[in-house]
Amino acid sequence: MQPAYRQPLPPPTAGFQIGMPPPQRPAPPRRGRWGALVVIFVLLVTAALVRTAVSHGLNNLGAGSPGDKVQTTYTNSPDDNAGVPKTSDNPLVTDDSYTLVPEHCNYSPWGTQVDTARKFFETAASCLAEAWKPLFDDIKLPFVPPKLNVSATTSGITTLCTGNSTNFAAFYCSADQTIYMPVSQLQTDIYKDNWVVYLSVFAHEYGHHVQAESGILGKVHQERRDAGATSATGLELSRRTELQANCFDGMFLASSNNGGSLTSAQAGVARNDMFHRGDAPGDMRDHGTSNNGGTWWSLGYDKNRTAQCNTFGAAANKVN
Repeated sequence: MQPAYRQPLPPPTAGFQIGMPPPQRPAPPRRGRWGALVVIFVLLVTAALVRTAVSHGLNNLGAGSPGDKVQTTYTNSPDDNAGVPKTSDNPLVTDDSYTLVPEHCNYSPWGTQVDTARKFFETAASCLAEAWKPLFDDIKLPFVPPKLNVSATTSGITTLCTGNSTNFAAFYCSADQTIYMPVSQLQTDIYKDNWVVYLSVFAHEYGHHVQAESGILGKVHQERRDAGATSATGLELSRRTELQANCFDGMFLASSNNGGSLTSAQAGVARNDMFHRGDAPGDMRDHGTSNNGGTWWSLGYDKNRTAQCNTFGAAANKVN
């Protein structure tokens, strides 16, 4: 079964398909001594990761942290032809004053029926556009909201990123600037009516559109095609892209919380969910660890500054 929010490899001549990392589910229990040893090992590693996250804190994550040496395997230079610097030098992430102001959002009630879900995501899309467009006005870049495709299932949907395949979940396709939200792939059996999780998934995908509108995503796609999407460089670029979308996701939920549309408890549910998504053992290393995924989301939520979301200027161990 295709894990939710993970994309197949993108076609080489079309736009890249980008999605939220899947939630990590506990592995089925194994019997015998080796199974017990594996469980103990996992618990020890998890405890070590938690201690590391607590000891370093959010302030050590962003670009330019004291003692961090930024090491990348990709070129990080402006695209002279486009006239807008890319990745770590993009105007979206170089000014520490850029933030999302409090936004009061009248979210339509959530429901798994496709018409109800569509209305929910449409109201969320309107609020996201109102939150992000003023920031683009400040940096003097145009901003056109993405298109939205909400469907009951993936059946019969053909996109420039997936072709005729129905093996996909929620994702953003840069080739047609559309966010695809198939309700059947949102794991509603797990999250039930906890709509803040679906809002966070959507805000993550919207974050990819923000990257596209700023010029970041185009530069990333170019670099990935040159390096090979599954090369070490290509996967590193993918992780930096996904983790930045996590950070933008957290920024929007902070805006919605400060605008009175989300409670802190609801935001906490989204934060906890993000700490349980990411690359599981054996996965392609294209989204980042669950700890880094949750930490970048938290950085966006707690700091609410685009400059804090500069994953392309962060040290390699912050985006592994």
